[in-house]
Amino acid sequence: MCYHTSLNTEQTTLEARFGAKVEAGKVWEPTIHTNAYSDPAWPIVSAQQPGTLSMYHWGMIPGWVKSDKDAAKLRTMTINCRSETMFEKPSFRGAANAGRRCLIPITGIFEWHTEGKKKYPFYIHPTEDATNAQKIISIAGLWDEWADPESGEVRYTYTMLTLPANPLMAKIHNSKKRMPCLLTHELEQAYLQESLTPREVSELLAEPYPAEKLQAYAISKLITSRTEPTDVPAVLEPYDYPDLVGF
Repeated sequence: MCYHTSLNTEQTTLEARFGAKVEAGKVWEPTIHTNAYSDPAWPIVSAQQPGTLSMYHWGMIPGWVKSDKDAAKLRTMTINCRSETMFEKPSFRGAANAGRRCLIPITGIFEWHTEGKKKYPFYIHPTEDATNAQKIISIAGLWDEWADPESGEVRYTYTMLTLPANPLMAKIHNSKKRMPCLLTHELEQAYLQESLTPREVSELLAEPYPAEKLQAYAISKLITSRTEPTDVPAVLEPYDYPDLVGF
């Protein structure tokens, strides 16, 4: 599953890419690496507000959650959602059936390849011949809102949809062979159409993003460091593992 992302782009470029403005009172700073467990606020474009890049938090909290304690626990379990079961699973079906779909902008994702007991981190991103705007791609997601019954605070959160991996991602993420539901530019607006039926949504997400539109390379284990900052350029530098073959 995908718990690590990058959106290394300026706010003006991001806004131009989606024809949307970051919500009032918020700003976006280029982010080289973040992970879902740090509870990041991320710009998303929802079906309900396509002209706004809303700053929602990663890890979806459905409206039926009873307490802040339960919300904190569930959030770590709803970082990803299998697209095949989004209309069935209790944590996601409310948002899915209500059409609360969204685009999650990224410039890349991080995933791990497993060889025995060893894991090697990789960075995956659009091909180099893409324009600056095309280097920002979208992952299909769902969003929801939850009101804390004690404080009354309303929290807006999202989850990232996944599907069976394309050949490139299956080779890298060989322990799970899953990948995010990356959308081509042509499918982004289609995914946000509120009139879509569950069947149409499932059909739209049935095929993985083309492997030939992505490239990947191994990076250092700085990304998993507990002592060094990981939102730094060094995270994206290629790294050679002598015992890693076939890449």
